[in-house]
Amino acid sequence: MGLPLEMQIPIALAELIPGVLLIIGGLTRISSSLLSVVILGAIFVAKGAASFSGRGGVEFETLILAGCLSIIVLGPGRISISHILKKIPRFLQ
Repeated sequence: MGLPLEMQIPIALAELIPGVLLIIGGLTRISSSLLSVVILGAIFVAKGAASFSGRGGVEFETLILAGCLSIIVLGPGRISISHILKKIPRFLQ
């Protein structure tokens, strides 16, 4: 099965770019939102959400989704680039 090439490249970029932005702390809420959409796609499309644990389980993806949702709610920390620059509006951080 698998995804066609036209979908693989945008999904790879949607994982790479927000991941780098999360590491450096820039645009954390937007990047976490985009990563949440990618993880939901991984849970329901790629894995099929067959079971929570065991072979083919989605427990790791659910853990990543919970982390992304907590970053969306809590926002960036004090040592993030967004907090240091303070030029980015609060709702975009």
